[in-house]
Formats: sequence, structure tokens, C-alpha cells
Amino acid sequence: MRLATLIAAACLGLAASAHADGKDGKTLSVPPIAPLEATGAMQEAAYTAPPSHEPNTYRFGATYSVTDTGTALICETACDGDASCKAWSFVDTYGASPARCELKAGQGRKEENPLATSGVATKLKTATLGDMPVPPPAPATDPGQLSGGITPEPVPSLP
Repeated sequence: MRLATLIAAACLGLAASAHADGKDGKTLSVPPIAPLEATGAMQEAAYTAPPSHEPNTYRFGATYSVTDTGTALICETACDGDASCKAWSFVDTYGASPARCELKAGQGRKEENPLATSGVATKLKTATLGDMPVPPPAPATDPGQLSGGITPEPVPSLP
């Protein structure tokens, strides 16, 4: 009787393990996701980060709001419009996870992350550094001129 019970338990165990491995055709098989491979818009070759963005950087620091957003620029704008926001981190899509914007109550420490872009609130940069003047555009130069100005007349040599 004990032997029959052990054989039945062993058969049930084999059936359960076959089902868990997906060999019965009813279990969903999910392909693995490559580590740290972004699937969102931030991986476009034409993207150039503004000077206020810290590409490949994630900031820790008292996250108080997380929303789904499409770009780091939208995340930065959301932080600048919120009086409590001191810093922000945009994390690109990864696998089934959507892109998200995290607003922070503190600047926190920075850590390298190829899926993240972060920054400090504009109001903090202005309070710390003052208004940063925008440099005037460089004047257009004549293609025949050197960038240093007009070439002076040659000096006559001494006899």
C-alpha cells in the first residue's frame, strides 16, 4: 500500500513539473529580455541632450511622484512646473515597463544608468548660479577672411 502511494505521488510530481516547464502547450513561454536594452525614443541616434540634462544618469532623492511620460524634456518641464520638485529622473522603457518620470524632493546622489536621463530643477540652478546669460551668436565671417580678422599689410623689410 505504501509503495502504491509513493508511485502515485511520484507520477503527480512528474506531471506537475512538466506543466510548470510549459511542455503541455498551455503554459505561456516568455522570451528573455536583453539586459539594459532600451526600446523607447531615447535611443534614437539623432537625439542630442540639452545642456540641462544629465544623460545616462539616475538621481536618487526622495521620489514623491511617478508618472508615465514620453521624453526627458516633458519630465524636466513637469519638474519646473512643480514647486516641490528639486530634481527629476526620466527612465526609458525597458521590456514591458513603460517610460516614467520621477520627480524628486531632493537632488540625491547620482548613479550611472544607460536608460536614465536626469537633471536639477531650473529654479535651483537659477537660485545658485543666477541667470545664465545666453552668449550672442558668432558674427558671420567672409569665407576669404581668417577668423582673427583682416590680414594687415606686409611690413617693408630693412635694407
